[in-house]
Amino acid sequence: MKEMRMAGRLSEIEVFVKVVETGSFSAAAQALRLSPSAVSKIVARIEARLGLPLAIRSTRKLRLTPEGEDYVARGRQVLEGIEKLETGVRESAGRIAGRLRVSCNVPFGMHRVAPLIPEFLAAYPGVEVDFLLSDTTADLIRDGIDVAVRTGIMADSTIRARRLLSSARHVVASPDYLKRMGRPDVPQDLARHNCLTLAFHPGYARWPFRLDQNGTPIRLDVAVRGNLSLDNGESLRDFARRGAGIARLSEFHVGSDMRDGTLVPILQDFNPGDTEPVWVIYADQSPVAARVRAMVDFLADRLSEENS
Repeated sequence: MKEMRMAGRLSEIEVFVKVVETGSFSAAAQALRLSPSAVSKIVARIEARLGLPLAIRSTRKLRLTPEGEDYVARGRQVLEGIEKLETGVRESAGRIAGRLRVSCNVPFGMHRVAPLIPEFLAAYPGVEVDFLLSDTTADLIRDGIDVAVRTGIMADSTIRARRLLSSARHVVASPDYLKRMGRPDVPQDLARHNCLTLAFHPGYARWPFRLDQNGTPIRLDVAVRGNLSLDNGESLRDFARRGAGIARLSEFHVGSDMRDGTLVPILQDFNPGDTEPVWVIYADQSPVAARVRAMVDFLADRLSEENS
């Protein structure tokens, strides 16, 4: 029986961690190819042994108790330690292998990194990649991220960073939006336009422009607003393409849209020429796992400005 094969405390830890990661007993059971009742019994067995409740169950969701939070955090450390042990043995034999968690923001991950993942896996068949896309910033240590691709300024001394490229930013709108609402002639005209912003990034609601004042260039930051804010850059691009409003996005994200006319760059005479740096980062620790080094080198080679 599958339940019998899952015996042992290490397997029990793995089951409970999977319950937390998937958010339910049934989803964990499906991922582990067990029955929901088997998963429930394993969690109940852990709680009985500890004499503590680890989770509050309801029909719709699972909520961890403080003891459950502690158990899953320590459990992940145990599982990661075992994986590092086994990976270290494989790598000591000259084989790059093991699980690699890679985190990217949604736009750059979808448009630039995702197309490269199959090539990486073909080059390193012993590596398994968890490819995570989110526009919220993951904590490398807390979230168990091995390699991340991020944009913006890197000021965290606990990470190592390699610059991949820099991408220009453009204010864009769809031809349909401009036909309906008119084209802004100067940055101040944006006050009467519907501008799309990122909900989690207040700084993205102020757009920089360059003005010439008596022959001297000056910077002008324009506060923009609209009736729609999004939680990721890919949705921002999609709604701009649909004519919902004006957006300010990186060239790596909307370059193809500008080339085929799906999105039209506007206010280009006032573009400040600022760029958004893109980095590949990993934890500042020694030694660096061979699979981490392989991914960092791979991305740096494929996405360097000379090759982009």
